[in-house]
Amino acid sequence: ETTLDCCEPYAMWPEVDGGVTCDACTALVLTAPYGGRCDKYCESFGHVCVAAAEEVNEDCMVKYIVECDVAIQGTSDMLCSC
Repeated sequence: ETTLDCCEPYAMWPEVDGGVTCDACTALVLTAPYGGRCDKYCESFGHVCVAAAEEVNEDCMVKYIVECDVAIQGTSDMLCSC
């Protein structure tokens, strides 16, 4: 179990897509329950969003970065840093 200084262990994070977690308190999460917004996602379990991005291919590689309150459209998942 990786120790994370800034957030809860990934096992506590909801809606992680395929169990994909990255460094720096970032995980690949489903967009649908949160309207594509990482701020809503992080708030759902008592965290605060610090970064949001679209991933390249179900992984931790960033395609593009958006603000936490911007909805990421046209994808089933997103990278949220909480």
